[in-house]
Amino acid sequence: MHNEFSGNAESVVQAGEIHVHHSDARPDEVERLAQRLARAVAGQWKAEAAVRGLFGAAPLPIAWEMAGGQGVWSAARFADRYRQLPTPRRLVILGSAGAGKTTMAVLLVHELLAHRAVGDPIPVLLSLGAWDPAAEHLTNWLPRRLAEEYPVLGTGATAAANAGRLLDAGLILPVLDGLDELPQRRRTEALAKINQALSDHDPLVLTCRTDEYQALLNGSDGLYAATVLRARPVAPEDVRRYLLAPHSARREARWRPVLDRLAAEPHGPLADALASPLLLSLARTAYAPESGLDPAELVDTARLSSAAAIEAHLLDALLSTAFRSEPAARNAFAWRARHWDEAKSRRWLVFLAQHMKRLKTRDLAWWQLEQDGPASENAWTFGAAAWGCFSLAIIVAAVVGGRAVPWGFVWSGGGPIGAMCCIALWRGGAVRKRPHYRSKYSSVAVGGSLATATMFVVAWVATGGRVPVVPTALACVVALGLLVPNAMMSIYWDRKQVDVESVSPAVLMARERRAPLTVAAVSAILVLVGTDVVHEVTGLSRVNDDVPLSFRIAQCVMAFALWAIIASRWGAYQVTHARLALRGKLPWRLMRFLDDAHQRGVMRQEGSVYQFRHARLQERLVAGGRNPEGPGR
Repeated sequence: MHNEFSGNAESVVQAGEIHVHHSDARPDEVERLAQRLARAVAGQWKAEAAVRGLFGAAPLPIAWEMAGGQGVWSAARFADRYRQLPTPRRLVILGSAGAGKTTMAVLLVHELLAHRAVGDPIPVLLSLGAWDPAAEHLTNWLPRRLAEEYPVLGTGATAAANAGRLLDAGLILPVLDGLDELPQRRRTEALAKINQALSDHDPLVLTCRTDEYQALLNGSDGLYAATVLRARPVAPEDVRRYLLAPHSARREARWRPVLDRLAAEPHGPLADALASPLLLSLARTAYAPESGLDPAELVDTARLSSAAAIEAHLLDALLSTAFRSEPAARNAFAWRARHWDEAKSRRWLVFLAQHMKRLKTRDLAWWQLEQDGPASENAWTFGAAAWGCFSLAIIVAAVVGGRAVPWGFVWSGGGPIGAMCCIALWRGGAVRKRPHYRSKYSSVAVGGSLATATMFVVAWVATGGRVPVVPTALACVVALGLLVPNAMMSIYWDRKQVDVESVSPAVLMARERRAPLTVAAVSAILVLVGTDVVHEVTGLSRVNDDVPLSFRIAQCVMAFALWAIIASRWGAYQVTHARLALRGKLPWRLMRFLDDAHQRGVMRQEGSVYQFRHARLQERLVAGGRNPEGPGR
């Protein structure tokens, strides 16, 4: 997938977001890079498929019908049939919600990589939900997403360049999942941008809901040169085999009421519900022998009189049973499973689903949690805690040392802290709205002016108005001048997009936690020096000339800790998370909870973010678990 260029050049520059693709790389170097990427992608999706239970004794019985009735693809031979497609091997996978489109895409990626030969393109599954085709062309978006998700490509511009080399060499098979997850107004443009980006030989796999794709065909020709598959409802006999596998007399006795109802009412609400691969899978999971639940609940027509009611019941059953027992599959690097209260777990999941709806996304990214609620609320919450913690540190140091509390020192030391809080307030608004960076620099200027005024006022109050006005103001400007460059350093860090160096959200968080420590260490020293300047000029050093070393250490430690929080996405996350956890909206160990939810089949991991197992589960949680009033989607 590339832009055409004719002529002699050492590099090709693509306008928009700039990517330089060097053309002098030897083929063996490109293939070695491809092999490293193939191993990373294979490991990622093999682990994810295992967590989703796709390798069990009873694979989902999904069949796919070619458009025009030209044949049927079985799940077992799906990858083989794809390889037999003529060049350019483009495929559109259609189905209703819960038909198994993403499941089939995951299995296709796994099977193609398991039998990949040298020179074969590497299938890479990417969610389309976060793509804005109006703002970013596919030829920019694909290298950026590959660079973000796979550290084997390198870091920064090198990763994007390596991704571009693989794309230009025809060694990437994009598997784009969820065209229907884009807003309706963007789908037509997205499909047009995809077609524009494809050369005659570029392969591609695209998934979409049937109705949404059919609507696109009213104004376009669809994906060029593509084979179109539509999911078929699960046949009654396949439902029976799936529920009874591995077959045993005990299992058949447990499911007998359900099987009898399916035989008696082949077009009834239960049969309609279980014809969906998603709901069939949920039924098997929710009524597993270890759950303690009786599948006969599904034939209770007084409670479950429609397919929509059965769907809601199965989604609720998944949530109820997920946190009652240990997850069946554990990642070797995952935390040990913990016990979670069922009611609290559901409340937390409801909040997360509603948070994602407010952001209009299917992705749960921890660094976006700060966007929940007004940005100023987080900044002022942190500011109040910062001032209080600093004052408490000084007071405790005085009491422990048997000295009188130097209130003037407490007030003057709060000046630099106030400066950081003002900058944090403006930074919070900037991060939330993501404006141009010029506005961030102006935010520091405005925040710095307020910080200077704050330092002057507290110095004036602390000395009872006995300080000279002009020297004090100049001292505050000097002290602030030591802080503002450090604020610029935090903006430099923030200018970088979230640079995903691991497909694990937890590892990404650890990286973001380490990054601002250098800034924090410098801040501690600068705050100390800045306060000394104010002390000397205002005469506070003479008012409080017996300041013990413990006060100065406390000041440095507080400055270090506070700036470490301000200067990082991790810090913004911690502030927001603490506020929400105090209100009971989230658990204190959120990342551990999300990892457990992933292992228990409630969430799935897509690169550096989490998603709910299915969009319908998220929609159910957004509704707060209310009973459906109409037919399911």
